Amino acid sequence: MEEGKETMEGQVQEEKLSPEFEEEIVQEEEEVQGSVHISEEVITELAKRALSVVEGVQAASPGLASKLGLGRKASEGVRISIDDSGSVPSINVDVYLMAKYGLRIPDLAWDVQEKVKEHLEQFTGYLVQAVNVNVQGVYFVDTFKAEEHPETESEVKKETVEETPSEE
Repeated sequence: MEEGKETMEGQVQEEKLSPEFEEEIVQEEEEVQGSVHISEEVITELAKRALSVVEGVQAASPGLASKLGLGRKASEGVRISIDDSGSVPSINVDVYLMAKYGLRIPDLAWDVQEKVKEHLEQFTGYLVQAVNVNVQGVYFVDTFKAEEHPETESEVKKETVEETPSEE
């Protein structure tokens, strides 16, 4: 029995790496060189996903200049600017949205800023310097709910038709 233990201990000692070799492996892992670049389109998609999480907002058009191709490219209410000059890239985000009527706009803007910043930093590892929220309007009817329940929309139309006085 003791001979079996000695051989096992001997095998374990043979399998251990020399300290010099372990240091070389650690140095090789630390010295990996290269860079990772995340495209603006990917970051834009992540920002749009974060925007869709906040209730009471819808993406809006960033304006006529973007449609004509002037200025930075914008996609469905989100415009991204990446600065790669530092050790950690930083992002500036411009969000264009419509706010739901009846909700407090400063609170909505704060929620959008927090969600977009949290989402981008979590998934990219980049530093988010600024999230500029541009509220371009107010919407009254949630279009997504009207599409899901077309029967309620037709009932509302019937009620408005019935309530209108007829001319005699």
